[in-house]
Amino acid sequence: MNRGFDLDYRKLGGTGIKVSDVGLGCWAIGGASFKGGDPTGWSGADIEESVATVRYAAEVGVSFFDTADAYGRGKSEVLVGMGLAGHKQQAVIATKVGNSLAAPEQNFTEPYIRGALDASLTRLEVEQVDLYLLHGPPVDVMSDELFGVMRSLKTSGKIRAWGVSIASVEEGLRAIDGGAEIIQLVYNILHQDIGNAILPIAQEQNVGIIARVPLASGWLTGKYDAGTVFQSDDHRSLKYPPAAARESAASVAKLDFLLDEADTLAEGSLRFVLSHPAISTVIPGARTRDQVRQNMVASGKVLSERSLSRIRDLFR
Repeated sequence: MNRGFDLDYRKLGGTGIKVSDVGLGCWAIGGASFKGGDPTGWSGADIEESVATVRYAAEVGVSFFDTADAYGRGKSEVLVGMGLAGHKQQAVIATKVGNSLAAPEQNFTEPYIRGALDASLTRLEVEQVDLYLLHGPPVDVMSDELFGVMRSLKTSGKIRAWGVSIASVEEGLRAIDGGAEIIQLVYNILHQDIGNAILPIAQEQNVGIIARVPLASGWLTGKYDAGTVFQSDDHRSLKYPPAAARESAASVAKLDFLLDEADTLAEGSLRFVLSHPAISTVIPGARTRDQVRQNMVASGKVLSERSLSRIRDLFR
C-alpha cells in the first residue's frame, strides 16, 4: 500500500529485477556493535522504531532493503524480517556475507558462505535472498572458485542474483571481470573517486549499481559541524576524529547552492547520486519514519547540469 509517495523504479542491471530508486539502508537499525573492541555499528537505534521504520518504508512504496549479517551481529536482518512481515513478496532484500560474526577476520570459504546464507534466511524469515553480496573481499580473495560458489547458490534457487560490495577501484574491476551482477560502492558528493572509475564500466556491461553512504555518514544532511564528536559506540567516532570532522564540515559548507533547487541538503545530495544513469538504487540509512519521508522526496529527481558542473569543479 502506497501512502503518498510516487516513487520511481529502475532496473538492477541485467538481473531482471526492478527496485525503487531510493531504497532503505539498514545498517543503522542494527544499533551498536563491536568487533575486537572497536565500534562497528551506530548508536541510538530503538528496536520498536526500527521495525516500524522498515514497515513504513514498505508501505509507502520502497521496494529495496539493504542489510548484512554483520550489521548488529544479525540484529539488522532480524528487524528487517520483522518489519517486512506481510510485504516480502513486493520487497527486494539484499544481504551480505564474509564478515564473520564469530571471529575477527573475514571468512569467504564455501562452507562458511553456505552456512551463513542459511542463517540469514532464518533471520530474515524468507526462503530466498534476492541479492547476496560478498562483503568487502580483498582482490586476492576474489578467485574464480569463490565466484563459482556464488553462481552455484543462484543455481540452487537460494538467491536470485549475486554481487560484491567493494571498497576500492581494484576490487570493483575484479568483481566485474569475475561476472558479478551487482556492485555496491560508496558514491556521494564528497567521495566520488571509486564511482567515477567503476560506473562507466558497469553501465557498459549492464552491471547493477547500489550506491551506499550517499549522505557521507550523515555529513550531507547538514546536521553536523566542525565541533561534532560522535559517541564512542558509534563507528564514526573512529572515522571522524577532530581533524576529519573539520575537513568534512568545511566541504559541506561549500554546498549551500544546492538549496536553490532542493528543499534540503540531504535531498540535493541524494539527487546528485540519482543523476548518474548507471545508478540502480541509492540506499540512505534511516532509523525513523521521518527520516524515510525525508529521503523519499528525492525519488525520481536529478540535479540540474549547472549544479552537477559546480560539484565537479569543487570536488574533482
